[in-house]
Amino acid sequence: MLNKIILVDDNAATNFIHKKFLEKAKGSREVVSFQMGQNAIDYLSDCDNTIPELLFVDINMPTMDAWEFLEHFKTIERPEKDKAKIILLTTSLSPQDEIKITERTEVENVMTKPLDVASIQGVLKRYFPLLSR
Repeated sequence: MLNKIILVDDNAATNFIHKKFLEKAKGSREVVSFQMGQNAIDYLSDCDNTIPELLFVDINMPTMDAWEFLEHFKTIERPEKDKAKIILLTTSLSPQDEIKITERTEVENVMTKPLDVASIQGVLKRYFPLLSR
């Protein structure tokens, strides 16, 4: 079980569903969700908050999409952030997004949403094998 997972998706219902599936999968002790990328960046920048091991970030969001989020995330001056795994979420992947993903080394994977218990367990097993035993 991870200590913290962050969800960033402008759709509150999607965050709610993903949070429930994460709880059911026993994915994390704490799940923090944000509907705006800037709020997540502010949270991550605050040294009083621990950096999560895993972030799920929706690609297409108003005001700050995943690409802008990643640019801001890179500027956070907390060395432990480099250990965080970032997985982008989408309902459909555009050709432009496919190109951008190949240019982003900080992105571990892209998954189709909605997530479910099995896909979450797959992420945990793949990226955190020692914790998912």
